[in-house]
Amino acid sequence: MSTINHSDYFVTGPNHILCEVPGVASYPTTFQDSWDMDHVRLACSNRIYPTDVSHWPEIVKALSQPIRSCQELSEVILRWNRAKEVGWNFNALDAFLNHRSDAELIAQAERIIDVNTPASESLDPLIVEALARVVIPKHVVSASEDEDEQSQQPQTPVALHIPLTSQFLSPAERTRFFDVILPRMQALALRLPELIKKPIPFLKQQQDSAITLSQEQIACLTANAFFNTFPGRNVPYKTKSYRRKWRPSRRHIQLKKDQQDRDQKHGVASQAVEEHQEENSDNSEEEEEEEEGSRRSKGSSSRGGRGRGNGRGGRGGNSSTATARPPKPFKRTPGPAGQFDFVEAMTSSLETVSDAMKTPSDKESNVEEAVKDTEVSTSSAPAKEELWGPKMPSINLVSMFWSEQTGKNACTDAQAAKLRCLIHYFDRVTSKMPTGTVTYHRQVLKKPVYLTSEEGVISQGTFKLSSVVVDTVNGLETAPQGALQLDFANKNIGGGALDRGAVQEEIRFMICPEMIVSRLFSQPMQANEAILIKGIEQYSDYIGYSKSFEWFADHRDNTPRDKLGRRQREICAIDAKPFKSKVSRIGQFDKPLVLREINKAIVGFRPSPINASEWGLVPQLEGNSESTGSSMVPRAIATGNWGCGAFGGHLQLKFILQWIAASVSSKLSPGMDSAMTHDMLYHTFGMPELGRDIEAFVKVLESKPSIEPKRLIECLVKYPRRSSTGEAEKLREKGLLEYLSSAVDY
Repeated sequence: MSTINHSDYFVTGPNHILCEVPGVASYPTTFQDSWDMDHVRLACSNRIYPTDVSHWPEIVKALSQPIRSCQELSEVILRWNRAKEVGWNFNALDAFLNHRSDAELIAQAERIIDVNTPASESLDPLIVEALARVVIPKHVVSASEDEDEQSQQPQTPVALHIPLTSQFLSPAERTRFFDVILPRMQALALRLPELIKKPIPFLKQQQDSAITLSQEQIACLTANAFFNTFPGRNVPYKTKSYRRKWRPSRRHIQLKKDQQDRDQKHGVASQAVEEHQEENSDNSEEEEEEEEGSRRSKGSSSRGGRGRGNGRGGRGGNSSTATARPPKPFKRTPGPAGQFDFVEAMTSSLETVSDAMKTPSDKESNVEEAVKDTEVSTSSAPAKEELWGPKMPSINLVSMFWSEQTGKNACTDAQAAKLRCLIHYFDRVTSKMPTGTVTYHRQVLKKPVYLTSEEGVISQGTFKLSSVVVDTVNGLETAPQGALQLDFANKNIGGGALDRGAVQEEIRFMICPEMIVSRLFSQPMQANEAILIKGIEQYSDYIGYSKSFEWFADHRDNTPRDKLGRRQREICAIDAKPFKSKVSRIGQFDKPLVLREINKAIVGFRPSPINASEWGLVPQLEGNSESTGSSMVPRAIATGNWGCGAFGGHLQLKFILQWIAASVSSKLSPGMDSAMTHDMLYHTFGMPELGRDIEAFVKVLESKPSIEPKRLIECLVKYPRRSSTGEAEKLREKGLLEYLSSAVDY
């Protein structure tokens, strides 16, 4: 067995500390400007193009004056966004700030209506509309039939619980927002050249590097995102127009039509069907094609990848053959990330099934094709970069303020909850500014891990899988101190956080808004990259999920800080491969895709030396932890159903792949005992049956001799029933974990 060289897989890059840290980082006394392709372009920067005009003087003038209404706020923001005036609107923000909630209206109705007399006939029309939307106890609006009996009972106020409607601001909250919070936000945004004196570099693809900012700097940048001051970031790309961005899909239109038909049938007023979005408009063309393929494909659906149901995966609809149009031709990824397409694994897995049916000449021809296909650039230098680099995620918050609807319907309850989270964050930080720091580290895996004994990563005969603890009730944010907490990310970090999304990643961004600024400087993640964030603070508690997401209460974060001032909380953002069509959901068991997900999880689970260092310093020598204050010890990894919602991942498959990655990632950490592994805390998010299946499977494997990852992968690839050419046709009737429990012995 060869000895592993950690530098073959990871080389930690620099940590750009952009705030003042006594004894660690100096801080300039004057603003240092930069307007180029390597740094974030700020509103206060000097433009280098003759056609560009700086809007900073206008921003300073506008934000120095009082803003008393949503109308004035929208007019102010459009002053430096004239080109967007036609496509933008602020309907959702206006509804959130100006329209009274149902709870408020019904509270007013209770004051007007006498509980012992018939309802007043002169109620506000808005109150009548609110009353129609909820079920009111009969004694609230009419006298009891037995008045004598009721007169003897003490009169108590009726408490009505109306879910979600309280997310809209009350009159007192609205007044406080415009009189107190918004002026503070304006002053904070205008401190941009004072607080951000060093240029902020991009965390570029295929470049391991980190950025450390103070919480005060982050608050300032987030306030500028609220006022939409950041200049355009994706010129000269031919980006989709803003109206195209919100065009409803065919599925959305059909769902809306079905909802209207049901409403008419039951005599209910028609309402628009609001679908939550797992990701925002930053989705890649590849994901859009997957969605289109899902709409056109024929045959049965694989239910194993959906994030709901009995959690078994591989049952029900998986038994039917998914016949559909032929898959689109394979498109290799350019640059170093192309290694992680695992083309050679794709070829070998197909050959294993179909070799017996081929003639010698066929085999020679296939070998030649395989050699051609694996001619992917493995150079450490990036491929030739287009002007301005990859398309960046959005950062200005206008997408949260925008809506196709008007009136109160322009802002859904979940959207109101997200806006409330942000306003609560600004209220907290402008009342008492936190003094800590946050580090954003883009970690890059240099070459693929194939999990063979020749690599030196796996010790043959002595490999040990991580311990697993299953939690079927609590969310990831409740994980114990020191645990790495997973963000089930979009490749554009944040996903639909600034749009209509309200699922795992989006909720995390709302309760911990210091994560939003990562979108400012993080290019889209590729297959061998992860973004690890240490130091964020949680400001809000919440209840619900997706449409039922609701801001619940203020959260006081008492997590201790390290010597750099970072909270001892670390978030790992990794993006799963999307499997949206019926064919691709079965194809996720192919070896190249299995290896892709394992490698993606490895790069996220592997401890960041920068984040492990108490001072956020980069080790001078890999494995030398004494000089940097690093603590490279095993830690728990809190994860769950990664990529199993809108991305269509198979629940039980994703558990196994993450289990393998957690068991392997410690072997690639310098200074850590290779015999140690990271424990895994697996949250099933209210799926007790899935939790029981996982616990039973873990016990089975623990009772067996050492089972290497290579053997598990071989069994995973064989789980779907395949054609003579090796193509996956359908999944077995038996659940995946039940199948593996016996298959690993043969």
